[in-house]
Amino acid sequence: MQKSVKHKIVILGCGNVAWHLAKHFSNLKNFQVYIYNHHENVLLNDFRTKLKCSTSDSFNDIIADADFYFICVTDKFISSAVKKINPINTNSIIMHTSGSAKIEELGKLNNIAVFYPLQTFSKSIDVNWNDTPIVIEAKKISVKKKIIVLAKLFSKNVVSLNYKERLKLHLAAVLVNNFTNSLFVAAGDLIEESSVNTKFKILLPLIKQTVIKIENSDPRSVQTGPAKRNDDTVMKKHIKLLSQDRSLKKIYKQLSELIVKQQTKKHA
Repeated sequence: MQKSVKHKIVILGCGNVAWHLAKHFSNLKNFQVYIYNHHENVLLNDFRTKLKCSTSDSFNDIIADADFYFICVTDKFISSAVKKINPINTNSIIMHTSGSAKIEELGKLNNIAVFYPLQTFSKSIDVNWNDTPIVIEAKKISVKKKIIVLAKLFSKNVVSLNYKERLKLHLAAVLVNNFTNSLFVAAGDLIEESSVNTKFKILLPLIKQTVIKIENSDPRSVQTGPAKRNDDTVMKKHIKLLSQDRSLKKIYKQLSELIVKQQTKKHA
């Protein structure tokens, strides 16, 4: 019996997004994954040994007959990275995975697309792909159809957005993920500075309950806290505690003002 032909997947970059894409494709079995980085990187060894990917530390080695090319590099390097791809397959599709870069960064190649997973990626933590939104964009209908099929190998939640819509979504993602995590860091530092018996984990039930509440309710409607109550007495105590941290003190005041404005808008 003849073996089924494996689809060839090329991934440029070896960061967190590249890792999780490669891991998922490798688990699907009917894909051969090739990883390329523009210079030597110790991370390539894990792709090779743990995921059984073919790897190279030079973009000059990129194969020309892949079915799909994923560019997983920082936005400012997308346009230069895509120039290293010279497909001989007229049906090859080249895409970037950025939430904030235009599709035009891929140049004037025939089959280009965006494949943006709306998720936070850390190499050591597994991703629940099934619920992760995959945001796509393509100029050609035929390419979009193929990307939708590919995206559904990852997730049941595939969304087609234009650049402006995707950029706003990316900004929203930064607010709820990156900025919120930064506040988690600040909260953990504050707790550990004040008590040897208390750690960040004491806040986890509160964080989990906050997320549970917004699963079925508008975030504005479930807002609580001193700013929402316009409790100046409590807020002044907090601000005094932050007297030695000018940055966090400023953020506290600004976020409190934001909450007041948001609640005013609710009742307008």
